[in-house]
Amino acid sequence: MPQQFKIYSSSAGSGKTYHLTKEYLKLALQSENPSYYRSILAITFTNDAANEMKERILSALRQFNENQADARAQVRSEELLDLITQEIQQEYNQPETDRELIRARAQRTFEQILYNYSEFAVNTIDAFVNKVVTAFTRELNIPYNFEVDLDTTTLLNTAVSMLLDKVNNAPDNSLLAQTMEQYALEKADEGRSWNNLPDELASFASNLLNEQVYEAVLELQKLKLEDFKKIRQDLYRYKEQIEEAVLEAAQAALDLLSANQIDPGFLHYKEKGIYGFFNKYLKNFEFQKPNSYAEQTITNDKWCGAKVLKDVEARVNGIKSQLIEYFQTIETIRSQQSANYNLITEIIKHLYQVSVLNELEKCIQDIKRDTNLVHISEFNKRITDIVLNEPVPFIYERLGEKYNHILIDEFQDTSALQWNNLLPLVENSLASGYFNMAVGDAKQAIYRWRGGDMDQILHLYKRNTPALYQNRKNEDLLEARYDTLDLSLTPADLNTNYRSATEIISFNNDFFKFVSTSNPAYPMLQSIYDENFKQATPESNTRSGGHIQVIFTHNEDQNYQHDLDSCERTEELYEGYEKPEVLTYQESTLQIVLQLIRHAIAEGYEWQDIAVLSRTNRNSRLVAGFLKEKKFDIISQDSLSLQFAEVVNLVVALFRIFNRPDDTLARSEAMYLFCKVVLNVQPDNTLTQTIATIANCADNTAFFDELRANGYDLEEKETGNLSIYELTEKIIRVFGLLGKNNECEYLFRFLDVVLEYSLNQSNNLNNFLEYWETHKEKLSINSPKNRNAITITSIHKAKGLAYPVVIIPFADWSVEPQRSALLWSRLPADLSIFRDLPAAVVTMSKRLEETPLQPQYQMELEKTFIENLNMLYVGFTRPQDRLYLIAQKKDFNQGGNQKNVSYLLYQYLQHQQLWQDDQLCYQLAQGAAMQKSSTPVTEQVFHLDLFSSFNWTQRLKLKQHANNVFDFETQQEYRRLNRKLHYALSRITTVEDLNFVLKQLVNEGIFSSKETPELRQTLKKIIYHPEIKRYFSKDILIEKEKEILNVRATRYKPDRIVFDGTKVVLLDFKAPPFTQEHADNLNFYASLFKELLFTDIECVLYYFDVEEVRKWVYKEEVKVGG
Repeated sequence: MPQQFKIYSSSAGSGKTYHLTKEYLKLALQSENPSYYRSILAITFTNDAANEMKERILSALRQFNENQADARAQVRSEELLDLITQEIQQEYNQPETDRELIRARAQRTFEQILYNYSEFAVNTIDAFVNKVVTAFTRELNIPYNFEVDLDTTTLLNTAVSMLLDKVNNAPDNSLLAQTMEQYALEKADEGRSWNNLPDELASFASNLLNEQVYEAVLELQKLKLEDFKKIRQDLYRYKEQIEEAVLEAAQAALDLLSANQIDPGFLHYKEKGIYGFFNKYLKNFEFQKPNSYAEQTITNDKWCGAKVLKDVEARVNGIKSQLIEYFQTIETIRSQQSANYNLITEIIKHLYQVSVLNELEKCIQDIKRDTNLVHISEFNKRITDIVLNEPVPFIYERLGEKYNHILIDEFQDTSALQWNNLLPLVENSLASGYFNMAVGDAKQAIYRWRGGDMDQILHLYKRNTPALYQNRKNEDLLEARYDTLDLSLTPADLNTNYRSATEIISFNNDFFKFVSTSNPAYPMLQSIYDENFKQATPESNTRSGGHIQVIFTHNEDQNYQHDLDSCERTEELYEGYEKPEVLTYQESTLQIVLQLIRHAIAEGYEWQDIAVLSRTNRNSRLVAGFLKEKKFDIISQDSLSLQFAEVVNLVVALFRIFNRPDDTLARSEAMYLFCKVVLNVQPDNTLTQTIATIANCADNTAFFDELRANGYDLEEKETGNLSIYELTEKIIRVFGLLGKNNECEYLFRFLDVVLEYSLNQSNNLNNFLEYWETHKEKLSINSPKNRNAITITSIHKAKGLAYPVVIIPFADWSVEPQRSALLWSRLPADLSIFRDLPAAVVTMSKRLEETPLQPQYQMELEKTFIENLNMLYVGFTRPQDRLYLIAQKKDFNQGGNQKNVSYLLYQYLQHQQLWQDDQLCYQLAQGAAMQKSSTPVTEQVFHLDLFSSFNWTQRLKLKQHANNVFDFETQQEYRRLNRKLHYALSRITTVEDLNFVLKQLVNEGIFSSKETPELRQTLKKIIYHPEIKRYFSKDILIEKEKEILNVRATRYKPDRIVFDGTKVVLLDFKAPPFTQEHADNLNFYASLFKELLFTDIECVLYYFDVEEVRKWVYKEEVKVGG
């Protein structure tokens, strides 16, 4: 095959994965070398896609040499073998190659892949880039043993906390402190609470990890705080100069009118006319075109009202030339300066945020250095210069592999950085005469927020490569690469839809073509949905009988059902209602979803055939909660989440009790779940009262006694020696949780989470509970296969999937940018006022239409429209048989109601001459009842119902000698105390020692670098606590763990002794809760100081985690602390 870079524009349902698999097999089998597969790199977007492609390739190789039990599968395998054989004969000039030879090659290749599976290079793009990063750790200044960080939220929140700590510790006159102070004051002036400052900073800092704005961020990072201060001053000065010039002319005009005793009522259109033109600038400065009344005054010489006296008219005529001059002065300034003025006004709003980006980046880098982490978002940025500048053979040498062919899937979701990093490898392959390909569909580009760049597949398919490198970073290098690429580009189409019924295909063709032609202002939209986008039906095995229905509802809709066959409103009430009521839009939508599901089931579909797809996770949750109440079995994001599994919540509730024995809420939750999950008893009022009584006891003795009374002994006094993972296993074992509530997969996933955390983070129970609270929403199990349940998910997650019946509720999302959306813009280089500011961040608003950023604003509007339309396209192309849409009916004649998906459906129905103002239900194609398959496909499922867990301490006894760092009186007393934290405090004299001591402890191996940020934050909470921070001051004498000898030479050692003038303060750090023994110990230490003739002795107890402080002055008769 000659060198070729084939760009497939692949529509939904057109067999994209099949074509990728076929091309991979063809490349692997055209060679007699069974290891040639090692020369092929296939790149996909997700792990699921990579696994699916691997499975398909291996299945095809195996099936070429096996007889299939399923006759249809055997036919498909033979057809694929014939096709591959023919194409190898033709494209690789191997006429002698026949089916049997390909079979033999397939068998040898299959065996080689199994023997050397690690070299089977079908990976996600992140996995491949990670491999490159690992090969170039020295050049990238990355630790050899770095770990990949996927937790963006924790990283950003920690960075913001670190920045705010820097501000708090910085001198008041430092530029950083001044910048943050001004930022907070600006927020207050705008009426926003500065309590939200950390969240706002963390949200804004996420742009540091966003490839979509990478180049703009890179330019802004060249500026320092001092630069931003000067830029801010220059912009304010420029803005004020414009305002002063305008206000001076406007005030002069009004003064002139006043001096001549001309009341606004004497003038043409009174205060709405020329007087209002001048006055509006003084009341609320904003550049606007003069209204028609003011224009008439100037152009038509209409200055006075009809009933004005002659002397007044004479006075007006005497000054109108001066008024015209003032008017022209203002209009000249407006025409020349308003665009820059408006832009400066928008830039200033985010300038403080932008100016601290560098400081946040420094904090992020400090965290990564301390924890040995590299965030996944950095990979592509880090390797860009290496891949673009180093010779490709050198890169392959470092990788230890060489790829002749590169196949890229989901190309429309590939970011510019990702593609530019692959480009040199593709160019090298083409220059060596090899075949490469990329497959994608610009109509399914819905990941722009994650960096996906649909422009790439558009421009490559159209052979317009200059658009991909002009005005980009490394433009010269990219241009040279694209010159080679241009010679080999071969566009191709995959337009046949094998998924959906003919009626659905036709509807999609018509609808999206209509939307495209209805929006001529968006040229990119025309390019995506052009004549070539239309899908064709297969020549054979055509699916027919598709069903399409659109139902509108609205606020204050009635609760009457629709006749889904006739689309008429019936007198039958929605399920669960006994009388007519008025419903909200949300209530009505959920009722329609329920009716459609009931109807589909009545037509012969199973629950597992139905999917409800929403634009947002919030709407998916609404549907899931509603259907769960109706006793449907569902698969949803929440139903797969660990936080909603009762067995997991029982374990976590018990964790909380072990962590804080006085936590009555945890006791109540644990006892309730114990009854429900373990005893299989639904608590009634009596049992609930009993649970409350047990939970509210002074200690947890009654709680554990109740468990023992029911035959479940957790041996709570022995749990202090267990790791978190061991504790989890013990709870599962004691309560027999495996098999309870059919939630064993949730327990296995939770065990994985516990083990991963304890190995990579810490083994502290309190820390784990904090981790759980911040991460539980993201922790879930994989979707189970072959479960007869309704799928409820987002359109994003449904991409690439197919369902017989698809319901899309809440089809009313906006096609415009959100109000808070930001535009990261390039500033015009030819404007001197912006010469020091290469890029800026502005809020997406109509004001930008009157600024130099108008083209970028228009482009962002178009891309946002396309992305939201693509969301609709992805949803519309999921169904095989039936598509139901539920939209919101509004007054579509109002402009504000025309920027959403419901309006697009309304427009289409009008175009088809179907819309009726009094009609809500429209059937665009009527399908037949489902025909049941005579031979249902069944799979063997292995149910794991045995959990092997043993108390290993009964089998193995070890004599342990802990070093002095971990030497505590009893494990039970200190089971929650972080030993390393306690040791660190013993090394810290004053607050200034914190960072130095932490570094020392890392070097000594006491702490790992990964633990440092968390420990630093906890230690800061302690040493800056208002009630004890003085005891870490450099102004007083401090002794740490100083031994005291009594007359018997017995040694006693308080944690901290502070000599504050004539007063002695004895400070001990303890694990909660308070016990009298803690106070007695300190009182005893105090008595020893009393013997040393100290008279003013203060005792202080500080409790970790709860941050509680107890203080009392020691007196001989006092035996209780506080």
